[in-house]
Amino acid sequence: MDRKLIWAVKASSITPTKKNLEELANRDDLFDESLIDVKSKAYKFQERSFARTAEKGYSIVTFIDKEYPEKLRNITFPPPVLYVRGNVAILNGIVYAGIVGSRKCDTYGKQMANNIAREIGATGAGIVSGGAEGVDAAAHDGALRVNAPTIAVFGSGINVDYPKCNEELFRRIEEKGGAIITEFPYGTPPRSKNFPVRNRIIAALSEVIVLARAGNRSGGLITVNQALDMNKTVFAVPGNIDSPLSIGANALIRDGAIPLISPMDVIDELIEHNPDYFVREREEIPYVKTVPVMEKSIKTTAKMQLTEYEEEIVNIINEGYNTQATMENKVSFEATRLTALLGMMEIKGILKKKSDKSYIVIGGKC
Repeated sequence: MDRKLIWAVKASSITPTKKNLEELANRDDLFDESLIDVKSKAYKFQERSFARTAEKGYSIVTFIDKEYPEKLRNITFPPPVLYVRGNVAILNGIVYAGIVGSRKCDTYGKQMANNIAREIGATGAGIVSGGAEGVDAAAHDGALRVNAPTIAVFGSGINVDYPKCNEELFRRIEEKGGAIITEFPYGTPPRSKNFPVRNRIIAALSEVIVLARAGNRSGGLITVNQALDMNKTVFAVPGNIDSPLSIGANALIRDGAIPLISPMDVIDELIEHNPDYFVREREEIPYVKTVPVMEKSIKTTAKMQLTEYEEEIVNIINEGYNTQATMENKVSFEATRLTALLGMMEIKGILKKKSDKSYIVIGGKC
């Protein structure tokens, strides 16, 4: 009998708290098949789900597997089983930002989600979202455009693409080395009660959460609350006060969330808490299945349009102020942000730091 199947059957009989799952994992009789009633509904249900998942070529990762995301192990209710489409390797070892918001979203919200995801993704960090219409889809698309890792967390079975209009997006996520994951068994329909439950996974996998656009009843606010319970940093994109789609984000800012002025705000936060991650060589990041895709990411990033601050720095260097000390008195923004910006521009292939600590421009365009 498959060990993963045994785990799933036994885990389904307990309340899946972190403590209960750890106790089950440490039991000496965990894999004792004689303790499983193979005629029971629970066994037959799990067996059928596992078989159909395997037939499709999808992966199954359980709480007791080394591939299981470490960030999920320590939440109050870790999913005992994860069904995975795509690249299992990106479940660990990558720094992620979560981007969430309204399904029924305006152009501004989609553009912001896409731009923020692209800027974050260009650093080598990844994007987590829920695969829904609106903000979620725009965020995943932004990550894919710079070949950044992205994870879509389903509120349905692994074979149930929801919404249908995003089928092409899900295909791209798989093909470009991303992953689609869910805790719900094969064939589970997208019931409304599933989505608040799956949101805890988005929050747990993310180092920070960005609320890009949200009305006062947006599901993104549930993810935000779960992230706050996990002591995660939350950013919110300010919106015009006469739009219903701004109510949720603006209220969140009023109540203490950090207003997102630039994607660099998120990048600064990620660097501060994960400095070692951003100085690794790109081939060390367990993202795509083949190195050439990562090489393509570097080349694409180097040709990307520069942000306002990046363009300013390039111009200053071209004027002859090519060390951080000489730049500090020239930049229009806070000098304290210069270190992070220079580091990100190195990672993106725009600048190169020489042995004498001066910078030269090697990529990007104004």
